[in-house]
Amino acid sequence: MFTTYNQVFIYTISCNITCKVVVLLKGKKDIHERLEEIVLKKEKNYLSTSEKANNKLILHEEVFSSNFLPDNIFHRDEEIEELTDHFIPTRHQKYCTDLSIYGVTGSGKSLITKLVFKTLSKGIDNTYYIFVPCNEYNTPLAILKYILRIINIEGKGRSESDYIQQIKESIENKLLVLILDEIDLFLKKEKSYENLIQIFSDWNKCVLIFISNDPSWHEYIKDHRTISRLHLSNLIFKPYDTDEIFDIIEDRASLGLKQGLISKDLILEIAEFTAQYNGDARVAIKLLSQAASIAESNGCEKIESTALNKAINSLEEDNKINFIESLPPQHKLILVSVYMANRNFKKSDFDTIYREYEQLLIGSKFWRKLSRNTIRIYLDELETYRLIKKEIGKGRGRGKGRESTHVFLTFDKHKFKEKIICKMLRHDIKHPSPTYAALSSPTQKTLPLSSYQKL
Repeated sequence: MFTTYNQVFIYTISCNITCKVVVLLKGKKDIHERLEEIVLKKEKNYLSTSEKANNKLILHEEVFSSNFLPDNIFHRDEEIEELTDHFIPTRHQKYCTDLSIYGVTGSGKSLITKLVFKTLSKGIDNTYYIFVPCNEYNTPLAILKYILRIINIEGKGRSESDYIQQIKESIENKLLVLILDEIDLFLKKEKSYENLIQIFSDWNKCVLIFISNDPSWHEYIKDHRTISRLHLSNLIFKPYDTDEIFDIIEDRASLGLKQGLISKDLILEIAEFTAQYNGDARVAIKLLSQAASIAESNGCEKIESTALNKAINSLEEDNKINFIESLPPQHKLILVSVYMANRNFKKSDFDTIYREYEQLLIGSKFWRKLSRNTIRIYLDELETYRLIKKEIGKGRGRGKGRESTHVFLTFDKHKFKEKIICKMLRHDIKHPSPTYAALSSPTQKTLPLSSYQKL
């Protein structure tokens, strides 16, 4: 009986396995059927991608980059003439006076200078024209290495003097025209950096061009002997007006966007806003690009005023974050305390904010703790900057009959965390407290109650 049961059991399993194998064999497709399925699937994906490409509004994203060099330059004929006339002798290895170029951001200083010197350098072997963006190469050593790389010399050495000697030997019988863009950022970073300017100014075969938004950039040079060695002429780039910005934006739209995507009325609106804002052509180009991106993501066929308004709002938020970056460290830390209070508690009154401030300083040797009265003064200052708003509590008098005043941030909290808090963690806070470090965790939305037991 036992044996019979086993035989039946084994027979049942065998039948099940056989049935499954038969089903699998029947379900298995040959290579031709599989290839047909793959081709159909890939073709469907391709057609879907092509359809999306046909609906794409931004055709050439590089047109909106700050590094883009357009073929058409508007309303800068006088500056081009003056710049070219000043440096024509350098094509014949002749020295000319150094030049200081300044003007507001986005007035075309860097663009025009690049284009002029690109043309001047054509067919010339006896002069090096080297454009150095000091926001990227912001130390003497970085600048020297960059110069050697541009003149195709492999830099060898350990000190600045080694690299300087190599550059001198390389340009011994030639002329060096050195353009230092955003020179103010370089000079104010470290006082000793001005020594590099002094070294270049002593060379008979070196012409210096300084580009800056700040007309008083040379005040960062403390050694008057260096200033006296620089034989500076000045070239001023004025801000673009509404009509000039209109021409620039219309040209960029024709180069980078789908035809007929934006109306002339909206282009004029961008131009008027930018001219009133600061005359920065780069801001106008950025607004155009962002408005097109917003319209594209919303599935629109054209840029409407709603997309442009969103782009303007985004720009204003970016400007607030940029302004916060320029604030003193304690001001930024107080904003972080408000951020923490807004995030972790329903009530963000002064006592809560100050507890958060104290919590952030636990274990840190970098910060000096400010008094409650000083924090109140700084909060009032931040309110005048419109970075926070206060909601006055209801009731009269003081004590239990009066609700607390609550403080809230008035800018994009996500951008604040990404651009300010994370940067402070990397640079300003040498030994961050566990509370502060938790801010960088993408998963931790609230802090555990144990973090506040000491308070």
